[in-house]
Amino acid sequence: MSQEETKVKSLNKAITLLDILSSEDGGMKLSQLSQRSGYPKSTVHALLSTMRDRGLVSQTDSGTYTLGIKLFEYGAAVSRGFDISALAKPYLERLSATTASTAVISMMDNRGVVSFDYAFPAGGVRIMPEIGVRLPLHATSQGKLMLAYLPKRTSDSLLKTAVLIPYTPHTVTDTDSLRHGLAAVRENGYAVEDGEYKIGLRSVSAPVFDNEGAVRYALTTVGFFRRAVSEDFLSAVRDTVAQARKLSAALGYVEKS
Repeated sequence: MSQEETKVKSLNKAITLLDILSSEDGGMKLSQLSQRSGYPKSTVHALLSTMRDRGLVSQTDSGTYTLGIKLFEYGAAVSRGFDISALAKPYLERLSATTASTAVISMMDNRGVVSFDYAFPAGGVRIMPEIGVRLPLHATSQGKLMLAYLPKRTSDSLLKTAVLIPYTPHTVTDTDSLRHGLAAVRENGYAVEDGEYKIGLRSVSAPVFDNEGAVRYALTTVGFFRRAVSEDFLSAVRDTVAQARKLSAALGYVEKS
C-alpha cells in the first residue's frame, strides 16, 4: 500500500470519528469511540490527538472528547459563502406569511439534504426546523424531492444502502413503494411528507433550480396541517411551488416552455 493510500484511509477514519462525535451532545470517551467506530484504541487515540492539536476536537479534564471550535469556524466560513441565504430570505418570509407556517430552505447534494435557513410566521405555532442536520431521505419531503431529481443511478445507489427507519407508523419503509412515490414527485413537481417523520406534522417541498438547470435547493413549508388533502395544505403546496419558481428565476434559471 502506498503512503498516499494510507493518508487517505486515515483521513476517512478521522471523518468517521467526527461524524460519531456530532451525534453525541455530551461527547464520548476514547473507549466508546473505539467501540462505535470499530477502530483500535491506538488508532483512535492517534487520530484524536492530531485533531485536538488542530482544534477539530476538544478533550475535557475527564477525558471526554467533543467537537472543537475549529469546526464552528469552518461552518461559519461556509455560511458566509452562502449568498443563497440572503437571496432566499424574502422568499422564505413571503412563503411563511402566506401559509402561516414555517418556511425552510435546504441544500441538496449527492449524499443528502441539510436545512440551513428558515422563516417563522408572525403568529401561530412556530415549528423549529432541524438546521444543520442531515435529514432522512425516505421520511421527509426534502429527502424525497432530492431522490426524485437525482440521476436514477445515483438515487438507486442511495436507496440500496439506506436504512429506512420507521420514524412514525406512517413512514414508508419499503424501497419499491418509495421508488413508486418518487415518480409521482417528478410528475407533480413537488414532494409531500404526511406525518412520516414526525406525527402531526406535514410538509411540502418544491425544487429550486440554479442557472444551469440543476436542482440545488429545496423550498419547504411545514406545519400542523389537518390533512394532506385539506384546502389549507393544498394552498400551501401552490404557494411553495410558486415561491420556488420565483427563487429559481432569481438564481438565473430559465424555465422551459
